[in-house]
Amino acid sequence: MTRMIRSLLRRFRDRSAGSVTVEAAFVLPMLAMGLFGFFAFWDVYRTQNMVQKGTYAVADMLSREMIPATPAFIDGLEDTLEFLIQAEARIRVTSVRRVSDGPAGAQGIDVLWSYSPGNVMEPITEATLSLVEPDIPMMAIGSNMVIFEAVVPYAPVTDLLEVDSLEEIVAMRPRFLPTLCLQGTIC
Repeated sequence: MTRMIRSLLRRFRDRSAGSVTVEAAFVLPMLAMGLFGFFAFWDVYRTQNMVQKGTYAVADMLSREMIPATPAFIDGLEDTLEFLIQAEARIRVTSVRRVSDGPAGAQGIDVLWSYSPGNVMEPITEATLSLVEPDIPMMAIGSNMVIFEAVVPYAPVTDLLEVDSLEEIVAMRPRFLPTLCLQGTIC
């Protein structure tokens, strides 16, 4: 009896038929999960990169304006951004000026105007300037800056990432004017 059990155990140990199938049953689910996870991270990175490039391109168009911007022009910038990124987008454009020296932060900065097409984003005021303050670079007294914000809804391919929107903020100086005004506002 023991001889027969030893013989069966030896035969079981020496046979390798079916081992690839067993190993595949263990490894393939882990490989699939890893591949799916990498795809999820790659997709959000690709989308963020596309939003960033589109936002910089459209903000650069705005900075090159040689006449006061109009609401229709800014509405068109939103349409241009949506065309570039092939997704819905919300934008807000804000013009600010440093009027006095002060401690780091939003103190000493005045909001000249703020506009969002369709008012889908609240206009920035001195009270809410702290929302974009970390993105405003150092400014000399009397200098102006245009802050272009884009928010793009994002639906991740998995629940691994808890991302519901991608945001990009670009702060730049007007290139050809000392101050970029909005038609109908006093700058």
